[in-house]
Amino acid sequence: MKHKLRIVFTTLLLIFSATPFQVRAATTFSDVDQHWAKKEIMYLSEQNIIGGYPDGTFKPNEPITRAQASAMLIKALKIPLVKNPTVQFKDVSKKSSYYQILATVNEKGILRGDDGFMRPGEETTRAQMAAILRRSFNIPLDKQATFVDVTPAHWAYQDINGIAKQRIAGGSEGRYMPANSVTRAQFSAFLVRTLDDSMKLSSYHSYVSTKGKTVEQNGFSYTISKSDYSYKLMKEQVKTGAREVLIRPEDTPRNDTFQVYLLNGFQLILYNDEIFIPYWYAVGEMSEMPMSYALMKLKTSGEELTFMDQPNDLSFRNLFIWNDRMYYTNEKNKARYFDYSFNPNPPLDDPLVLYSATLDGKDKRKEYVFDARVIFDNVAFTPKHVQVNQNNKSVLFDHSTMYYFNKTGVYKYSLLDKKTSKLSNVLAKDMYVTETQLVVTDQKGKNYPLKK
Repeated sequence: MKHKLRIVFTTLLLIFSATPFQVRAATTFSDVDQHWAKKEIMYLSEQNIIGGYPDGTFKPNEPITRAQASAMLIKALKIPLVKNPTVQFKDVSKKSSYYQILATVNEKGILRGDDGFMRPGEETTRAQMAAILRRSFNIPLDKQATFVDVTPAHWAYQDINGIAKQRIAGGSEGRYMPANSVTRAQFSAFLVRTLDDSMKLSSYHSYVSTKGKTVEQNGFSYTISKSDYSYKLMKEQVKTGAREVLIRPEDTPRNDTFQVYLLNGFQLILYNDEIFIPYWYAVGEMSEMPMSYALMKLKTSGEELTFMDQPNDLSFRNLFIWNDRMYYTNEKNKARYFDYSFNPNPPLDDPLVLYSATLDGKDKRKEYVFDARVIFDNVAFTPKHVQVNQNNKSVLFDHSTMYYFNKTGVYKYSLLDKKTSKLSNVLAKDMYVTETQLVVTDQKGKNYPLKK
C-alpha cells in the first residue's frame, strides 16, 4: 500500500512541476478562471514553471508540499540539477524521480530537512514559505515588525518581515498566520511577486509601531534633542550621521495657554511613515507642571504637521499604535490633580482604563481595566520639577503585549487574545524589554529577567 501511495505521489509531483528543463505550452486550467490568483497562476504556466492535473485542474486551494515548492523554485530560478548527488535522505530514495530536485535545493541551502528527513509530502507553512523565498532570492532579512502575530521570538521573524517589506506577501487584518499551510495559489502568487516587480503588492504596511525616546526605521533615527537653546525633533541618517530638523519651536502654534510640545525624553511613536508625539496641552504657569495632554503627528519627511483633536484628556497617557488603532490609558476614577507636592513614595496604585481608537481618534473602545503603579517616566520641565508626564513607568507596550506592574506583581495583557497572565510577584519600580525578556527592577534596584 505504501509503495502504491509513493507512486501516486510521485506522479502528481511530476504532473505539477514537470522536470526543470521540460518545455511545454501554457496550460489553461478549468478551476482558476474565477480565482483571485488566476493572473499569477497563468503567469507561471506561461513560463513553463507549473503544470496541472490530468483532469485539467490546478487545485489552487490545496496545500502545497515541500517537494512541489522545491520543483517550482528549481524551474523559476533556472537552477541546474546537481549531477550525481550523494546526499542521503531517510525518507527519499535515490531511485525516486524527485530525489535529484530535493538534493539540489538541499545543496543550495534553499530547503533542508531535519536529522536526514526531507519530508517531501509535508505541507509548507506560511513561515516556511517566507524563509524559502527569502533564501532563494537573497532578499535581505528585516528586523522591523510587520504583523501583529509574528513577534521577534518567532524563528522566521526576519524572513517574514523581509518578504513583506519587498511587497511579496501580505496578511489579513494585520495577521500573517505563520503556522497556516500555504496553498498552491498562494505560493504561486508569492513566487510571481519575487520574479516580477510589476506583480508585487501596491505598498508595504506595518501593523506594529515602534516607541521610544529614540526610534529607528529604514536607516533613519528620530529623537528630540536640544539644539541652539531649544528642543527640536531631529532626523538622523544612521550610516552617515547626517541630521536635519523636522520640527522647531516656531513650527508650533501660539495661544494664551502655556503648552510644551517638545522636551528631551518625550517618547515618540513611529508608525509606517508617521511620527506621533504626545505633548503637554496645558501646563500650570506657577507650578510649570503638565495638567493635560494631547497628540500631534507629522510625516517622517517633516511634512503635514497636525495637532489632533483626540485623544485629549487630563490623564491621557501611555500611547501605543497597533493594528491601525491607537491604544492609550486614562484614569478610571476622577483624574487626580498632580502638583509640586506629588511624591511617588510610598508608591500607590491607580485603576487605569485601556482604550483604543482609530488613527483619527474616532470609534473609541474600552479594552481593559487594570491597576498600575503611580510612577512616571523620567521627564520633567527642569531637573528640579516633579516628574508627572504622559508615560507611566508601570505600563509598557512591546509588539502585541502590554506589560504592567502594581502592588501585587508583574502582569502581561495580550492585545491579540485579550488574555491576562501574571509573570512575577516582584514589587517593581521600573522595567524594560529585550527581544526575549522583560527585565523588571524591584524597589531595591535588583533586576529580574522574566521570559516574555
